[in-house]
Amino acid sequence: MNPLVLVKQSFKGTSLNKTQDDQQLRDANLIARLCDADESALEQLYHHYYPRLFRFIARITRRDELVDEIVNEVMFVVWEKATSYDQTCKPSTWIFGIAFNKARQAVRDNSHANEEAIEDIDENNISLGKLDNGFMQLELDDWLGFALAQLTPEHRAVIELTYYQGLHYSEIATVMDCPESTVKTRMFYARKNLATLLTTPNGSSDTHTQS
Repeated sequence: MNPLVLVKQSFKGTSLNKTQDDQQLRDANLIARLCDADESALEQLYHHYYPRLFRFIARITRRDELVDEIVNEVMFVVWEKATSYDQTCKPSTWIFGIAFNKARQAVRDNSHANEEAIEDIDENNISLGKLDNGFMQLELDDWLGFALAQLTPEHRAVIELTYYQGLHYSEIATVMDCPESTVKTRMFYARKNLATLLTTPNGSSDTHTQS
């Protein structure tokens, strides 16, 4: 069956508005063209997803110098694995799933550097805007950014995908390759930890002992 027919069927009965629906269909068409090695289709997908992937990957890794490289790795996988795309899920869900795996691996590979980066952040840097790194200044110019930086990568991903990317729990479960119940549990603890971090004077909380 034509991939676009499967995608159209899978979108029936969802809460997507027409604009979002049309965009998903365009993305599905572009992925189908990748199967024929259409480089212009890859370029269009790259330009469309770059801002969203950049934000998502940056939120998880906390390493701005790695983001562009990871985005490129994600799009390379999209190019290489286009024929394996599961047409029953939305293109954005599939692409963000690849991005999550790449970002999580980057966190594991750079765990020591990530811990040092968070330890170097203090209240004065945040409130007075003294961070030298421009990207980090944008991300950590308020307490919310500081609090998010201290969550686990999985908790940051759930917050980002829910509130900034607009994904439903079922879609996030697909992205993170876990049961929907796990997504809900992670959201519960992410909110709980954020509430603690945002109301504690020193902004400290044990975020490593929860699922």
